[in-house]
Amino acid sequence: MPVLRISVDNGPTHFQVRALRRFAEDVRQRLAGRLRVEVYDSASLYRDRDVLQALNLGRVEMALPGTWVLHSVVPDCGVFMLPAFYGAPARASLAVADGPPGRIIDSRIERNLRVAVLGRWLQLGHANLYLVDHAVRRHEDLAGLRIRVAGGPANELRLAAMGARPLVVPWPDLPHWLQGGNLDGLMTTHETAVSGQLWRYGVSHVFEDHAYFAMYVPLINRAFWERLPEDMRSVLRSAWEDHVDEARAHAAEAQTEAREALRAQGLVFAVPDDAVLRRWRERLRLGERDVVDFVGVDPTLYEIAKTAAWQAEQSPPK
Repeated sequence: MPVLRISVDNGPTHFQVRALRRFAEDVRQRLAGRLRVEVYDSASLYRDRDVLQALNLGRVEMALPGTWVLHSVVPDCGVFMLPAFYGAPARASLAVADGPPGRIIDSRIERNLRVAVLGRWLQLGHANLYLVDHAVRRHEDLAGLRIRVAGGPANELRLAAMGARPLVVPWPDLPHWLQGGNLDGLMTTHETAVSGQLWRYGVSHVFEDHAYFAMYVPLINRAFWERLPEDMRSVLRSAWEDHVDEARAHAAEAQTEAREALRAQGLVFAVPDDAVLRRWRERLRLGERDVVDFVGVDPTLYEIAKTAAWQAEQSPPK
């Protein structure tokens, strides 16, 4: 019986892991006796920074790396971290991911990594800034602060443009860095901050600037995928599709609940208003062409994505 091992970085309480376990159970029922599905959380198989190579080499069958991780081998995945998306609502990024630009990115992921994209992406949520003993109330307060990012040169460039000092630190290493006083803060999401109990490591303030909208891309090793009979591949695709909308809804709920949990832990929030975020978006776009070139995103794709994002942002929320 073939085995589908799914490797993820997050811990067992993270919504992503819970969604994967629901998907795995559904597949087990649909393919009873034909496929074994195993979910490995907490980087127990691979850290996300290593899982792309493991997927490519067939050492694991499935993973859900974030767009910020995929950017290292598929630069177009960095499009969501570019200036046009700064402070934008979730629907702007989802319109791009679910539309023609997303299918272009899928094809480039499949080509560069020797994988199959199983279906629509899962959302994580908006990334914000979480600070240790620093009350950041406006963008100018970020000057000189050492901020951890998971990856993505666009994130580093954006923070540097705001005067901060970005540092790439893997998630499993984060407690050591925070406790050692080597960081002033980090970029992540509310839900991830709660699942990691970041207040235990001194995080006390949140600057909720919606820096970019983070998403996970479901990838399966191509050789494994092509060995499966067509009917099994169809079951995997349909099972995934049947869970995407529910998983996205749970992700949004998890972020809302996590926001309240952070407040309950005493974290102090600063929330820049929409006008401030728009001004900073336009300020960041002054160097947009250089950023696009440096990050390596296809300029034509970026123009298409900007148009789709703008149209979605102008439409009323569903």
